[in-house]
Amino acid sequence: MQFAQKVVKAVSEILPFPISLSDKNGYIIGSTDSNRIGKLHEPSKDVITKDTFLLYDEDTIKGMSNVLPGVAAPLKLNNKTVGVLGIIGPPEEVKPYVELVKNHVEMVWQDTFYKQLEDLETKTLETFAQYILLNESISHVKAEQYCRMLNIPFYAMRFCIVIDIENSLISNIQRKIPIDQLKDRLLDCSKKAFESDNDVVCTFLNTEKLILLKTVASETDYLEALDHFMGQSNSLLEAFAAYHVTNASIAAGSLSWSLATLNESYHEAETLLTIGKRRDASKKIYSYHSWELIKTLLPEQLSASFSEKVQFRLRRFLNDDNFAELSKSFIAYCDNNLTISQAAKDLFIHRNTLIYRLQKINSLTSINTGSFDDCLTLYLILKNLKLEKEPHNNKG
Repeated sequence: MQFAQKVVKAVSEILPFPISLSDKNGYIIGSTDSNRIGKLHEPSKDVITKDTFLLYDEDTIKGMSNVLPGVAAPLKLNNKTVGVLGIIGPPEEVKPYVELVKNHVEMVWQDTFYKQLEDLETKTLETFAQYILLNESISHVKAEQYCRMLNIPFYAMRFCIVIDIENSLISNIQRKIPIDQLKDRLLDCSKKAFESDNDVVCTFLNTEKLILLKTVASETDYLEALDHFMGQSNSLLEAFAAYHVTNASIAAGSLSWSLATLNESYHEAETLLTIGKRRDASKKIYSYHSWELIKTLLPEQLSASFSEKVQFRLRRFLNDDNFAELSKSFIAYCDNNLTISQAAKDLFIHRNTLIYRLQKINSLTSINTGSFDDCLTLYLILKNLKLEKEPHNNKG
């Protein structure tokens, strides 16, 4: 009814005659005279039954309730009569306008109908993604129903890409582009960047995150997709910048063989975003396909129990008054491929000073700082210890 009244108002501004719109049951749902809304209009039922234009002059409407002279025409949507247009006035004067106004109202009606269908599909897609990704277990039957409804394959290998735009939608409210249009454009950019086919699900999960469930035919295709992931993600970040979305970050999860386990891929991508942004928010793009990221994350994979046992073994080293200095020197030594001269240069100390510190570490820990295996073990423990002591109030 609200839509019908908007149509009536828009048409009335350009038409010299009052109009009314009735539903398929003959009730007026929009009228230049708002007092007529909600009342039964008997001629409309005749128009729908006969499916043709009907003229009503002064003689015809005598004794009829809530009927004014004019012309009534059936309104169609997808070749089905859904209502009646009434243009009020002397039939001969009104008649030339009927076809034009009828076509205009039907066009607006159809555009609105399809927009509502698109909105419904968008909401259904969001609900589907939330159901699949945010629940630890899903109903096979319900998931298949969603797939049939959305025309996407149920049996397919997929992996999840999470695109975190943080508060960009809220911060863009003051700009000229409406939020719904901005969301559509960001989704289009995402589909284009990752070369998405029709069977790829791309939708907003919430106001801060977009997700893309990308279908692959095999593990080889998945690895190939990850090979292109960095370049495609960079292209997407550049496209987002045109819409003032400059704080986005992107992560790819592991390969899943079914919808039932796709939430694992989503949670893995979320974990990469959380840890990656905490370690280095400037990186923006995260996946286990990146050796640099793997190296950064590896120390964090040590279990708390194992780390505690090793720290007990290293208690003399950890309790030494010069632990901070010794630890920093050792990490620089490892980061420089166990090259003393380069590490000393980076630390701004004499190479003999570094040699002395490494010898002290040997003495305190009983490890051989000339051995790659020994250094790797201690390096991971010290990196993990550093992570444990870092403040966590800056998590992304």
